[in-house]
Parts: sequence; structure tokens; C-alpha cells
Amino acid sequence: MIKNIEKQKLIINYEDIKIALPKEIREKIDNNWSEFVKQNPNLWNGDVTRVSCYTESNDEINILCQKTDYAHYLYEERKGLPLEFACVNISAGCLLETIDGHYVIGELDEKMSYPHMLQISGGNVDKKDMENGIVDIMKTISREVMEEINIDLNNPSQISNLLLKYIYNSEKGEQPKVQIFAKARLNMTAEEMKEHYNNYFEYLIKNNLELEFGRIHLVDKRKAIERLEKMDNPKRDYLIPLIKTDLLSK
Repeated sequence: MIKNIEKQKLIINYEDIKIALPKEIREKIDNNWSEFVKQNPNLWNGDVTRVSCYTESNDEINILCQKTDYAHYLYEERKGLPLEFACVNISAGCLLETIDGHYVIGELDEKMSYPHMLQISGGNVDKKDMENGIVDIMKTISREVMEEINIDLNNPSQISNLLLKYIYNSEKGEQPKVQIFAKARLNMTAEEMKEHYNNYFEYLIKNNLELEFGRIHLVDKRKAIERLEKMDNPKRDYLIPLIKTDLLSK
């Protein structure tokens, strides 16, 4: 479910310790990884940040993270594990709204793992977002938004009213995850944002740089749910609940 966290302090700690998994589960993960590597030799089993403990009160949300590996994440995604051993992914993003009331929704490029998936700009927590065991989640959000759509969340000429606003905990039957969202207003109209992204898209293509979004959609917030529900694209689990919550938020 999505909830507003404006009145709560968010504390995210990271322990640079790889989680211990039972031998039989580790063997299943490693065997599964070997099969995936046979199918795609380009896969790399790097570090992944995983939520190991989540607690909250009326005033605070405390999240403790440890590291695991991509093989664990991939096994969880494709086959699933008991919750105590699951790779509970943590990620963050920013819901952007133009000055004329349009949400910025990205559509993943066809070369991505989930082609044409609809989502907001964001991504996984990285070690560069950490210092002295503390995760600065706004660094994650700012980095992802800059990389994906070339918007500087720290630039007041581009952005106003930036707030860390929502959190999403996966529901029963979904892949376990914790997702944190900021909300910001762009100092651009929908047409200006469209032109801005098209220019950035051409720059990425011209310089052979990584392209995450094949396109963006500027969705009128007054008709956002209706339009998104009519689109055939796959959608992140959080997307429609996040939009519904934001539309109800003051």
C-alpha cells in the first residue's frame, strides 16, 4: 500500500555485510544463476541492497539494509522465496508534475528487461548514495532523475516544491519490496517537458549512451487514472496506487 510519510522521519541504515542464507537455498540460487548465465553470458552477479528490517512508529520509519547479490534478486523475482529469506528490494523515485498539471510517466525502452513498462523516474539504491552507513535516499532519487530524464532536482530554475512524500510496501502476492517516492513540481509545461526530453533522447542516441526510457508520457492528472488504465503497457505495481494517493493528497 501507498502511504504519506511527510510527518515521519525516514532513517535508512546500511550494513556492509552479506546476508547469510541457508545452504539449501543458496544452492538453489546458485544453480538457477548458472542456468541464466548459460542463456545470457553478459549477466553480472553484482551487489544488491536488500531490506533486512523495517519498523515504524507515528514519528519515524527505520529501515535496515544489508547486501546480497543479483543472483538472489533474480531468483526471488522469478521463483520466489519465503519472506524471511526473500530479496526485499529497496528503490526510490520522483513523481513529477508539470506547472500545467501533467504527470511525467516514463516508458522503458524496448531493450530494457521490461520493455514498454510504465513507471516514474527512479531506481535502486546504490553505494554512492551512502555515507558512514547512512543511506541518503534523496541522492538516489536525484541521481536517477538526472540520468533518466536530465532534470536536476537541486536546480530551483527547473524544480519547485520538492518533498519526500510517499512510501510503498508490497502487498501479498507481489515481489517483496520497499519503494520511496518524492514529489516535485516542474517549472515547465507539458509541452516544454516533452521538448526537453526529446532533446535529451537525441543526445543519448547520438553519443551511444544508455537509454532507459524510449519515450515519456505527459498525462493530464484530471484524467490520469482513466488514461493509464486504458493503456496496454505493463505497469509497475506502485504506479496507479501512487497516482490515486497523490490525487487525494492536499
